[in-house]
Amino acid sequence: MKRLLSLAFVLAIGFTLTGPVLPVTAQEEQVLEVYITGLTEDTLNWFRDVAFPAFEEEHPGVTCEILTGGWGDFDVTVAGWITTGEGPDIVYLGSEYAAIYGDLLANLDPYLADWEGLDAFLPIALDTVTYDGHLRGLPLLMSPRPIFYRTDLMAEGSEIPLTFEDALEFYRANTEFDENGALVKQGFMDIGGGLFDAQEFIAYIWSAGGELYYEDGTSAFDSEPVAEALQYMYDRRRIMMPTEDTPGLPPFEGYPIASDMVVSGIFPMWNMPPTDDPLWENIDMAPYPAGENGEPLIQVFIDWLSVPAYVEDPELAVEFLKFITSQENAIALKQVAGYTPVREDAWDEIRETDPVWSQLLDLAVEYGRAFADIRASAELRPLIVEQATLFLTDQQSLEDTLTALKEEYDAILEEQGYLD
Repeated sequence: MKRLLSLAFVLAIGFTLTGPVLPVTAQEEQVLEVYITGLTEDTLNWFRDVAFPAFEEEHPGVTCEILTGGWGDFDVTVAGWITTGEGPDIVYLGSEYAAIYGDLLANLDPYLADWEGLDAFLPIALDTVTYDGHLRGLPLLMSPRPIFYRTDLMAEGSEIPLTFEDALEFYRANTEFDENGALVKQGFMDIGGGLFDAQEFIAYIWSAGGELYYEDGTSAFDSEPVAEALQYMYDRRRIMMPTEDTPGLPPFEGYPIASDMVVSGIFPMWNMPPTDDPLWENIDMAPYPAGENGEPLIQVFIDWLSVPAYVEDPELAVEFLKFITSQENAIALKQVAGYTPVREDAWDEIRETDPVWSQLLDLAVEYGRAFADIRASAELRPLIVEQATLFLTDQQSLEDTLTALKEEYDAILEEQGYLD
């Protein structure tokens, strides 16, 4: 929190040099710095032009300033602030970061214990911002990612699958090749288009009934659910890519689901047609399939605002969090940013006017699991991609892949202080 002496106080000091001291009260101006990343320029302008002035009006003497950055330099930037103890008063964090910075963030329970607004938040959203049993911030936006299905392209007799086994059968029935062996119809496309995504892999570990960590904090990459999830992704890949030389789909423009060549896939809503597009009459959505001992789920990514422990005035920072996550601002931010509010009391208008979003919200409530408690995430993702790619491309056995994931991730966890 930056503090500046008010003009009234400066003038009062100067007047004492030439005359009697006037009864001018010294006031202190405060600058509230808010770091936000990954949002559109229109959204940032909404903060500058609408949200900040409204908060400043409610809090005379406070000036809000915005700092921005991108996800590319996010980890280095935020780690520098939080570990050195000097930086913005409020820091925008991605879904998994409570596990990384939790003990360096302020415990906000004393400021939020009696706040009735907490009851409005989706429970998994509050879980995302909780570390060691204490709230470290407030959730702002969420992005549920179900699997979308083009029902008009589905093969006759196909049904939306809810298990790994049924999903593989679905992809077999809905994948087609031309006479040269090139894909012309793809049963499934992942968010990156490469038939493997590290975040999706973690989701399948969960939907197989597994977790990333044992009770002692060590990696569970040597567990049966992890093996089941990775084998499922391998089998899925071989259905749509019998060999690594299989030609992919011909080029297309626009949304993959609208290409008439992709039957199902995981995409963020910004990579789906507008919800008033007639194509939605032929699009359905469902959770990810489950393993033998698991349950279907939908991965939900939740962005949130945290208060670092170094902040001098956490009470004011929390007042801003309450303000910006209010029902009114949650609705306004949805209109500007296009993301889903995490407050359920901000959903009424959405449900009344947009059946697509209404269905998405229902699925998030029933099946949602937050992408949270991912320790050392910056190091984990490239490790997963490296080792899984070796297995998926037939360069390494499943057993060796799990062993490498386990050993290397445990070493990372120990090095970064996650293990006793």
